[in-house]
Formats: sequence, structure tokens, C-alpha cells
Amino acid sequence: MLGIDGKSDIFLIDGNGGNPKKLTKSHGNEASPSWSPDGKRIAFVSDRSGSPQIYVMATDGSEVRRLTYEGNYNTNPSWSPKGDRIVFCGRVGGRFNILTIGADGTGLQRLTSDSGNNESPCWSPDGRYIAFSSNRTGASKIFIMNANGLNQRPLTPSKGGESSPSWSRRFE
Repeated sequence: MLGIDGKSDIFLIDGNGGNPKKLTKSHGNEASPSWSPDGKRIAFVSDRSGSPQIYVMATDGSEVRRLTYEGNYNTNPSWSPKGDRIVFCGRVGGRFNILTIGADGTGLQRLTSDSGNNESPCWSPDGRYIAFSSNRTGASKIFIMNANGLNQRPLTPSKGGESSPSWSRRFE
């Protein structure tokens, strides 16, 4: 949400869309909030350090902690279903790749490797797979890979133009 000072901030609103509470309080732009599975933390992107990086905070805006220090443009955080890892898109060597990091900021892993731009990652509900968009074969297509980065393959046979995948949630 655009704050009154002209920069983007993260707000929490009630179920009726009212009572906005500003959660971020820095001089930077904040965006792309992602709730942890337990509902106690929010991962988000902020450029408060000069370039977009992944941060985590408590749902009341306290306990802000920077997770990423590598790469000069990290965005699109998405929590794993267990809440122990966050997948995100980061610019490495001039291209966007998919990376994961522990929710505690340790264990950075690069899952894709300089094959076009790979963006908009999201976990499958069971945590076994990550879907993402990539232009490695020309026009952007949806790809899927194992959570460890192995077995990367296009999900659809279309000619491209696809982006921003999202998994459905199964309710029982």
C-alpha cells in the first residue's frame, strides 16, 4: 500500500478492509508480503539497505530481521509449508534465479543456474515442489522442480507468455 509519504509500506487491515495498521517503519519501500504458515511472521521485500532484500518481521511489525545479504535484487518471497525455508527470486550475475534460505537466515541455496530469467517461485502445498516462471526456452513458461532444485521441467506445452504461478490449496 502506498503510504502518505509516497513510498510503499506494508499494512494490516481487518476482515472488512478497515482499521489499517502500518507494519513497516523504515525510510525504504516495502512490498511483497508473505505470511508464514503458522501466521506469526511475515516475509517481505525492502530496499531500506539500498537494494531490494528479503526481511522477516512479526505480524505486529516488530522483530524485523534481514535474511538476505547476497545479490543486489531479491524479491518474491514465499514460505515453505513447514515454515522452515523461504524461496525467492534473486538477481545473480545479471539474471534472475530461484534461491531458498532458512527462515533463520542460514543455508542459502541457489536452485536455478543462469538459464534465462527464473522468477515468481511458489511452493506446492506439500512442500515437495516449487513452481516458477522462466524464459529459458524463449517466451516465459511455467516450470516445476523438486524442492531441492532437481528435475526442472516445463509444466505446460504452450508457446509461452505465462507468469506468476500459484498452487491451489486442498481443503479436506
